Amino acid sequence: MTSDNNTPIKHSIHLTEIGPDTFVDATGRQLTPKEVRNIVTPHDFAVSSDLFGLKLACPWRRGAAMAIDALIITILAGGGDLTFITPIYLYLVWRCHKLQTLKRRNILLALLPIVFIVAIAQQGPPTSEKAADIDLPNAIQLGAAAIQLNSETCDITCAEQQSTSLINALLNADISDKEAERTLQDLLEDSALPAAQQQQKLSQLQQRRQELAAARELLKQQQQQPPTEAPVEPGWWQKLQQSDHSVVKWIEGILADLGISFGWAIAYFTVFISWNNGQTIGKRVCGIRVVQLDNKPLTLWGAFGRQGGYSAGFATGLLGFLQIYWDPNRQAVQDKLADTLVLQIAKNK
Repeated sequence: MTSDNNTPIKHSIHLTEIGPDTFVDATGRQLTPKEVRNIVTPHDFAVSSDLFGLKLACPWRRGAAMAIDALIITILAGGGDLTFITPIYLYLVWRCHKLQTLKRRNILLALLPIVFIVAIAQQGPPTSEKAADIDLPNAIQLGAAAIQLNSETCDITCAEQQSTSLINALLNADISDKEAERTLQDLLEDSALPAAQQQQKLSQLQQRRQELAAARELLKQQQQQPPTEAPVEPGWWQKLQQSDHSVVKWIEGILADLGISFGWAIAYFTVFISWNNGQTIGKRVCGIRVVQLDNKPLTLWGAFGRQGGYSAGFATGLLGFLQIYWDPNRQAVQDKLADTLVLQIAKNK
């Protein structure tokens, strides 16, 4: 082996793959999993023959499951109280027990007091206004309209309806005027609408966004002088939170550093996908399941990497999710990252 840039690097260890992720060296000794992770191997994910012919989850099932899961995460991140958190947590404990993963069940039971402390710390004092990080219904409307608009069966009448739905979704989206116009233009190009009607839709979007901006500015001016409210005497919990020397302050600082809203999504998708047989609550309700291409159980690290793909899906303007319509195995961007598939299964499994 040499460090010269123009000289090919030669193999220093002779490896033979005798099974998935199983290698032996020239002496016939089988490498340990730790050794395999620390060297270059000829490993490359391939679809296990056990998965051949199994039915893939259809897009509407995946969309419905995601909507259910996003609703749960939104409630959790928005300060869901213990009456909501407890049944979800205990459901996961029960599933681990039913799947005979007793070690995971015991870990969850041991962490139960910590989860309660975090949930109480997150609730904080009641507020009159709470803004959601993501407008989930609007995102679903945008994705559904985009999918229908570009389907082969969507004629001019259908395209007219779906483009109107797209405009409404883009008006509510927190994006710039240029991004909204570019998104609508890209989606209209492959639709059944003629060029003249496409231009009309773009003009309609521009006009309505201008009207909406003017209305928001007027509302902002009207709210310059908010009505005064009588001060409310803080309760014991609020007094404890405002204390400079309290465990609650320390916990809240940790949650703020981690970003609790994002943290709920990470925890939910990672733990449920890995420890609940590839199923979140939404996926179980819709009768679908995440499996790895090699048909091995998804580890916590694998599930953690997969949920990171959701951020990539939103960053690509939902195209990372919509690619399930043209990908051969209906893999979305998160499936590409984690080498997974989503299968349709019987609900009682």
